[in-house]
Amino acid sequence: MKLSFLGAAKQVTGSMYLITLESGYKILIDCGMDYEMKKNPVSRGNLFPFEPVTLDLVILTHAHIDHSGNLPALTAGGYKGPIICTPATAELTEFLLFDSANIQWNDYRKNLGRTKKTRRDFIPKPLFTEKQVQECVDQFLTLHLHKPFKINDQVSIKLIEAGHLLGAASVELTLTEKGVTQKIGFTGDLGRSNSKLVKNGEVFSDINYLVTESTYGGRKHLVEKNPEDELLDYIQKTCIEFRGRLVIPAFSVGRTQAIVFTIHQLKQKGFIPSWLKVFVDSPLAIKSTPVYERHPYLLNEEAADFLKTHGNLFHFEGIEYLEGMDEHDELMNYFEPCIIISAAGMVEGGRIQEHVSNNIENPYSTILIAGYCADGTLGHRLLQGQSSIRIKNTERNIYAKIARTDVFSSHPDHDEVKNYVLTAIKNSDQKLRKVFLVHGDIPHLQAMQDDLAASGLSDKVVVPDMLEEFYL
Repeated sequence: MKLSFLGAAKQVTGSMYLITLESGYKILIDCGMDYEMKKNPVSRGNLFPFEPVTLDLVILTHAHIDHSGNLPALTAGGYKGPIICTPATAELTEFLLFDSANIQWNDYRKNLGRTKKTRRDFIPKPLFTEKQVQECVDQFLTLHLHKPFKINDQVSIKLIEAGHLLGAASVELTLTEKGVTQKIGFTGDLGRSNSKLVKNGEVFSDINYLVTESTYGGRKHLVEKNPEDELLDYIQKTCIEFRGRLVIPAFSVGRTQAIVFTIHQLKQKGFIPSWLKVFVDSPLAIKSTPVYERHPYLLNEEAADFLKTHGNLFHFEGIEYLEGMDEHDELMNYFEPCIIISAAGMVEGGRIQEHVSNNIENPYSTILIAGYCADGTLGHRLLQGQSSIRIKNTERNIYAKIARTDVFSSHPDHDEVKNYVLTAIKNSDQKLRKVFLVHGDIPHLQAMQDDLAASGLSDKVVVPDMLEEFYL
């Protein structure tokens, strides 16, 4: 059998891996949007180095767009089979894909309006429509964690907890050819230990090959406080002592819920005054947040106990969820101390740019970057210590405090990934032959490979190139 790396190889985004059995049976694991490719979009026909109609099975690890974002293009291109994922992933992915289609078409229309007629043929069209999203999600086939599912005599699947996002799963494939059975584990994106809301990820056992993320290779999480203490410190200094506004850019699915839940815990403990309002200004977050309470069996013990005691995770006195633009506009004219949580996490697009622009010249406010920001994004530029910054064609002086925390990171750091790999090898009784490192920039992948090699695994660890193939 053959394993092909078609995405997230020596880069962070675009997760996509293809298993081809000797019989010709083809399995695709993830079908993510490649943000490096998004900067230079290609025609839909070139998105995949294979014909979608030739696939027999697709498995989705979790909802984030860099893992799911090209699924509608895949199904529109001819794939008619099932897309297997957990029930929570199916719900969240539907919201994210519709949001992606809407963003693409809005950007396309704006670009048309800004471009001369003679140049409009050069504007890349959106990769898919909302109608194609609906046709795609109709092909979802849900599978609960720890429920082995036999596809045929050659292929069986089991999903286990990844700990990264509600419903996120690591995929264990059991494949049999000519009487020989091999097991391959795909971690998808892993989570940190003791993260907010979701359970800790589980480590594979008895596998022969491992494909694992290494987003934080060579890096360690800096914040040692727990999330409540870290967030309370910023709330206390910004909103209570200086009567300013705390603006938190956060991804709509995953991070927003973790932050809101933490604020709710602080409220219940009496650490946040009743007069301090919290605004969640993200339509996508509003749609996706109820999914957490619809799947309580996926929550960790802390969140499950809180839900049982208080009846909900994300609603409390003083919080307002803003969906319509009228509500957003009203918030833009609200100048009392408050907490504003809005998308997107890297401050690229969405409503957050207006909130940053509206508060960045206020010396009493804080812009708290709560996650990783890629080079070139507005979030990354904010963290460079500049005295001014250009936002939506307007130059703004930076008087607000610009801060960063990784306490809400949903990825394991270097040591956590290393321990995961070593545990998987131990659990597999030395049967694990190769470890493939993906989902990371080259320096971070190299750092992880070097450290694992120093642990005696130099013959086992591989950093694959894009489009590289391995016979297993």
